Amino acid sequence: MKENRTNKKSRKMLWGTVLITMVLSFMFFYVLYCSNNKYMTREEKAIHGLLYADGSYENLPVYYLSREWEYYPDVLLTPRDDLSDYYSRYISIGEYGGMELGDRDGDPYGSGTYRLRIMIPSEEHTYGLYLPEIFSAYNLYVDGVLIEQVGNPDPDHYVERIQHRMFTFKAHTSVEIMIAVTDKDSASPGIQYVPAFGNPLKVNTIRGIPVFINSSVFTLVVLVLLFSIWAFFRTRSRANALFAGVCLCVLGYTCYPLLYTYAALRVQPWFSLEMLFYYLAFPAMLLLEYEITERKYKWIGWVVVLTAVLGVGATVAGIFAGGSKTAVLSYGISWGTEGLKWFTVVCLMIAAFFYTEGEGKISLLAGTVIYAVSLAADRIWPLYDPIIGGWFPEWGGTILTGIFGMLLWKELTEGYRMRLIYEEQSRQMELRLMMQKEHYEKLTGALEEASRTRHDLRQYIRTASMLLEQEHYEELKEYFHRFARESSEKMQTPVCYSKNMSVDAILHYYAAQLEQLGVEFRHSVEIPAQMKITDLDICRIFGNLLENAVRAVENEQDSEEAYVNCVCKVRMGKLLINIENTYHGELRRNGEVLYSTRHSGRGIGTASVSKTAEKYGGYADFAAEDGMFRANVFIPLGNLEGKKSA
Repeated sequence: MKENRTNKKSRKMLWGTVLITMVLSFMFFYVLYCSNNKYMTREEKAIHGLLYADGSYENLPVYYLSREWEYYPDVLLTPRDDLSDYYSRYISIGEYGGMELGDRDGDPYGSGTYRLRIMIPSEEHTYGLYLPEIFSAYNLYVDGVLIEQVGNPDPDHYVERIQHRMFTFKAHTSVEIMIAVTDKDSASPGIQYVPAFGNPLKVNTIRGIPVFINSSVFTLVVLVLLFSIWAFFRTRSRANALFAGVCLCVLGYTCYPLLYTYAALRVQPWFSLEMLFYYLAFPAMLLLEYEITERKYKWIGWVVVLTAVLGVGATVAGIFAGGSKTAVLSYGISWGTEGLKWFTVVCLMIAAFFYTEGEGKISLLAGTVIYAVSLAADRIWPLYDPIIGGWFPEWGGTILTGIFGMLLWKELTEGYRMRLIYEEQSRQMELRLMMQKEHYEKLTGALEEASRTRHDLRQYIRTASMLLEQEHYEELKEYFHRFARESSEKMQTPVCYSKNMSVDAILHYYAAQLEQLGVEFRHSVEIPAQMKITDLDICRIFGNLLENAVRAVENEQDSEEAYVNCVCKVRMGKLLINIENTYHGELRRNGEVLYSTRHSGRGIGTASVSKTAEKYGGYADFAAEDGMFRANVFIPLGNLEGKKSA
């Protein structure tokens, strides 16, 4: 019954996470759509191919030329041509997928000419025009003058080139912009991204901010990729390898804005590679999520293979669609890729929703919901061209990838912490074995010496008897003095600190170190013969505390004042361990967490002592004051052990 209530509560939390994340995500993307969208800016827009740029030159805003360009289909015009002889219509940038102008049976490829007149202040000034990538070759005319040619749009000598370009020119009163475009086989023919016009400094700033952001993101992803590869070779974790694959895919489809900024590229193979990396990110995300959630089902492999095959198929189909005489295939590919995106999101959400193990389930579910909402927002608000940052799916994919990274980072740091603890415990185990070996060798040596002394005792008695019979009393007296002196030197009995052999070995080891340092060691150790604490744990407590004490007094400038005091006794059914040592340093702690004085991290030894005490229902306390460090450990022994010890 209690388990059912827990499951219901968990399901309510998951559904609440889905709903709240969905609402907040839609709000976030709607804010982006309204405030970071070249189509939604407040400056004047063109009407019927005419834009009025009001105000002085100094106060001139950046105009995003998104609305109502004059468009002359199927012709490559120049300013010398009589435009009245050609059919034209008004279109918005990005309104159609190509030059078919919405006709699915029309030819999406060919030539087209865009024209826009802008009314500007009467004084002559320098203006800037920013043209994002235009597929795939064009001539730019400003006031009837050819300013630049990117590629060669002449159909008979067609050369495709794509590049983000910034142009400056002087003008007054009005300026006519004409862009003659030719495209024969790309995925998005014509002008698909909104140009910007205005003061060159402001336009360059608007252009430079995305470049800076893209460069920063690219650098960050490269560093994360290298770190993931390093982590994989150190840990051999499949999750780190898969995350490196996701990062590689992200790099593959985010590096092209930078390439288009600095170089004029051909459409192929670069555009197809960009799409391939984008589609391969889907199966990589699926594999990574299933690795993190540890949901090892057979159908998962088939889903991953299916998404990978569909992604590669969409890329290949896009290549063959280039140059098609109708737009039907392009529309079909677009629908297919949208279906692939939604299929991936559904699989990610199913895995995240039913993932009930670990602390990362809520964040993982929230990330997949954000990614799903980003795809929905891309369909709900299609006329979105970001001023800063990427498109909606790029935002969602980046957030989901970041959550993957945080979960893996948490797993890696936890694994590294456990590795440090394991190494420390292994070191302590080796040290403990060495202590017991030394202690055993001392005891063995003492027993062997005692055996030799007993063997030689007969010779001593025989010699003494002869001296006595001969009445050589002075020689006998001297002989007995020498025998007593030699016996006391050879028969030194090792100090017994406690009745527990393991603890006694540890005390002997650190007592010898303190003796070499010239530090006084005071001790009073009473350990009950029977108790619930294992030898391994009691040795872990004494070993860590005495090791810290020895290291502390090593740094004491005045060794004559330094000392270590070790007290262990049973009182009122509790085992009390108190170890004090001189210490004039500063104790670094944050609440209950004590930090090491040798490195910047948490003290492993004190943490191990605290954890061991808590294991038996006790606790450990550490304090430093008045030039002294005190470590107190309290462990309840239980009624039986307490009575026996008393």
